[in-house]
Amino acid sequence: MSEQEILRDLISKWVSLSVEYAGDAPDVRALYIYGASEVPGVTYVNVLFDQAGQIVYPTDLVGTDSSTDRAGQIQSLFRSDLYDAADKFTSIGVPPPTEYRVYYEPSSRKLDVQLSREVIYGDSDKTPSVDGFTMWLGDRAPKL
Repeated sequence: MSEQEILRDLISKWVSLSVEYAGDAPDVRALYIYGASEVPGVTYVNVLFDQAGQIVYPTDLVGTDSSTDRAGQIQSLFRSDLYDAADKFTSIGVPPPTEYRVYYEPSSRKLDVQLSREVIYGDSDKTPSVDGFTMWLGDRAPKL
């Protein structure tokens, strides 16, 4: 399996899970999936939804089951997919990305993926769960 195939598989899984989570929620314009994996213990993956122009966390998405349990399940699946991809990268001798930024528009199927292999969180007081979306989306990111 090549690096591109591993990435394609991972991103496809994350987008599919996010679209499934959104279900019939009205006016979901875009998905923002942020993942960070630098070292064990500093791994995070979550999705935000642009719903009617407001970017919200999964538990704030209106029009679908947005329970805390369901949001936790999707995060668990995201992390499992991330760990599987990291194992595949390692098996082919390629360092896994440390940061993933995935933007997807359900209506047009527009997809944009940005990757980084830089260490962002290892030597700082920042954490991916608090700072990841804010570093990406700036003031548009919802507050925890």
